Amino acid sequence: MRRGIILAVVIGLAVAGLLGGVFQGEAHNAAPKGTPAASPAASPSGSPVALVGDVKAGKALASQCLACHTIDGKVAVGPTWLGLYGSEVELEDGTTVVADDAYLIASIKDPNAQVVKGFPKGAMPPYGSILTDQNIIDIVAYIRSLADE
Repeated sequence: MRRGIILAVVIGLAVAGLLGGVFQGEAHNAAPKGTPAASPAASPSGSPVALVGDVKAGKALASQCLACHTIDGKVAVGPTWLGLYGSEVELEDGTTVVADDAYLIASIKDPNAQVVKGFPKGAMPPYGSILTDQNIIDIVAYIRSLADE
């Protein structure tokens, strides 16, 4: 039964990702100048629909991440996670992105692709080959839970 539910969620996310990528591309082209860029359409979620993740599991997985990231707003080796989700993030190249599911997933998988301004490139290793996609989605769910704190 649980396997069926998980399969249905995965298929739903895949369809939403395909449709979201098409609509996101059209919306991105129509965005007024100066509007923060959306996450890359080719990113894992590619959709404005939030991914399902387990906050409790993400919090447990994040114990290693918290050696460099904080959850209280203080600056450390990496950006704080407090209030990060949904915020505008300035990158080293001067562009601005929204810290949504797609951006956070991409940043965990390949952190050197879009480095946050003021933080060193290469400080965070790419976790895409270390963590499973579900692990990453769970960590993002935990980061999302810190948005309103």
